Amino acid sequence: MAPVGPPRAVISGVLTTRIILFGLVLAQLADALTFTIGVSRYGIGLESNGIATALFDLAGLPGVLAAKGGVVLASLSILVATADMYPRLLVWGGAAATSLGLLGFATNSASILLLS
Repeated sequence: MAPVGPPRAVISGVLTTRIILFGLVLAQLADALTFTIGVSRYGIGLESNGIATALFDLAGLPGVLAAKGGVVLASLSILVATADMYPRLLVWGGAAATSLGLLGFATNSASILLLS
């Protein structure tokens, strides 16, 4: 009698997808946290991202964080919706979004450490 349930390859693919998406979310949350700490301590004047600065001027910190959350949710939705059909998009898109989050975290952390 054959085991009932999804094939091992499907389970492995789901685990890989979850790990990639978890890394993306973790990196983006770390970036948002260090951005929030930096802006609350030193103001928006040190921010080099023009879009974040403009959003901060229009809607304050909640506006920037809402926009960032919206972009992360949109990215996750696209990657999840296309993961089965385009696995390379999941890997490359997840890697790009994770890398940008880690870069933001690193530069924010470095700026906070240099100014402290």
